[in-house]
Amino acid sequence: MAYFAFPVDWNDSTAAVALSLLLTAAGVGLVGRVMVLELLQLRSGAAGRATGALTLLLVLLVMTFSLTFYLVDLLAPAQIVGLETRTDALYFTLSTMTTVGYGDVHAEGQLARGLVCGLIVFNVVVVASLVRDRSRAGRPDA
Repeated sequence: MAYFAFPVDWNDSTAAVALSLLLTAAGVGLVGRVMVLELLQLRSGAAGRATGALTLLLVLLVMTFSLTFYLVDLLAPAQIVGLETRTDALYFTLSTMTTVGYGDVHAEGQLARGLVCGLIVFNVVVVASLVRDRSRAGRPDA
């Protein structure tokens, strides 16, 4: 619900949308940093965060990337084909993260493709490693 309530409509002001995009990108960076630090902590053998905290971080990651894609579409509608609403942005983020990629919404511009590449790499490297290391930490033979 917070994703849909987050204010992004600034009366078509390009500067305000750009500021929102910058703040959202900072949010992606912060969530990403926390997840990377968690991965490093698990790899060093220290106790990790609770599963609930990691779930919240994953939800925040999805929310911030969805907002990023939506704001990019507001600034440059040709960047992502088929993205018109927040639901489209959420759908695009989830289909990208799960590597389903139906193709109905897809990155066309270089900025959007760069963001998608970042999401894919982050998803494969950090999220998958966190899941793997969390599952190993729970086994006695780990």
